Amino acid sequence: MKHLLRPLLIVALATSARTLPARAQALCSYDQCALRLHRGSLVQGLGGTRVARLRGWFSAPRIDLLENAGDSTRQHYLAFRALYHQGAKFRTASLALVMATAITMLTNPHANHYYVPLGLAVVSIPVGNAGYERTIEAWDHLQKAMWFYNRDLPRSP
Repeated sequence: MKHLLRPLLIVALATSARTLPARAQALCSYDQCALRLHRGSLVQGLGGTRVARLRGWFSAPRIDLLENAGDSTRQHYLAFRALYHQGAKFRTASLALVMATAITMLTNPHANHYYVPLGLAVVSIPVGNAGYERTIEAWDHLQKAMWFYNRDLPRSP
């Protein structure tokens, strides 16, 4: 009988694990579980337990706490990820244009016409600016997701 109960218990725990973060938020007080930004990381609680590292050129961090939270939190978190990825694409394209400018200038330094490198440099400015704007908008959505997450935490007695 014992050998039958163990697999059933494992299956029951595995299927209920998906809903655990939302319930864990309800059991956690504000002081223990509130999210905040600290030195390039998302930390939780007074102790500052790191939840996610927020540095990265290409992809936004996956933050399970925000992804499994309430609708408003999840909506802003998903917007953060989408905008962060768009910003990364624009920043990468801008960097590629700047590198192409440098390569073009260095391969033919005595040319009398610099139209191609000048054009590449000029195009890199609005592309980089678009990436910067999307990244700033992404950070705004992350701040809103954190606010909604923290708002739903029960206050300490």
